[in-house]
Amino acid sequence: MSLRIIGGEYGRRRLKTPPTQTTRPYTERVRQGVFDRISPIIEQSRVADVFSGVGTMGLEALSRGAASCVFIEGDSVVHEALSNNVSTIAPDRKTVCWKTNIHRTSFCPNGGEECLPYSLVFFDPPYDQCPLLKPHAALGKCLSRLAKPRVTSDDAMIILRTPGRFEFSECSAWRIDDCWRISTMNLWILKKPNTGPDAEPVEPDAGSAGETNE
Repeated sequence: MSLRIIGGEYGRRRLKTPPTQTTRPYTERVRQGVFDRISPIIEQSRVADVFSGVGTMGLEALSRGAASCVFIEGDSVVHEALSNNVSTIAPDRKTVCWKTNIHRTSFCPNGGEECLPYSLVFFDPPYDQCPLLKPHAALGKCLSRLAKPRVTSDDAMIILRTPGRFEFSECSAWRIDDCWRISTMNLWILKKPNTGPDAEPVEPDAGSAGETNE
């Protein structure tokens, strides 16, 4: 599969992909639609690209003016391609390529303190894991950890991708602000409820530092 950055500073730069078929990147048409809609908040945003694959969405955000990006990917082969893409395309940007267990992570990598709190999160689980988005399941708990004030800002936005047939149930940590139905997928826009910052702070993970670009 041929992938490229479609806009901004790195426009037309190509991304390397692993030989396996384990990733499901956004098509250029869908990616363009997403970034057209969120363009007012991209500049100087602090991005987390969760289930990042080879870095398509995070690199597109950096290309369009994001201040930093933490790429989070658990697959070893895919992470190798991700690290190569980030170091080749955006070597001078503030980034972390983090291989970690997404189901258990704090979302706060060692060496990534300047990238926190995130103001924009791409959350793109494999479709077969979407049932785990229920509040007390593994990915539902991930969303709760993402809501902690140490991790995301009060005005943070999550873009969650699910298959079109999947109905996401709103969780207490995030409210559904919008849902874009595109082709065979749903893009859920999640924002924080208007509540006080009563969650406990989260410290960086001690045992799994990412690869950091300054």
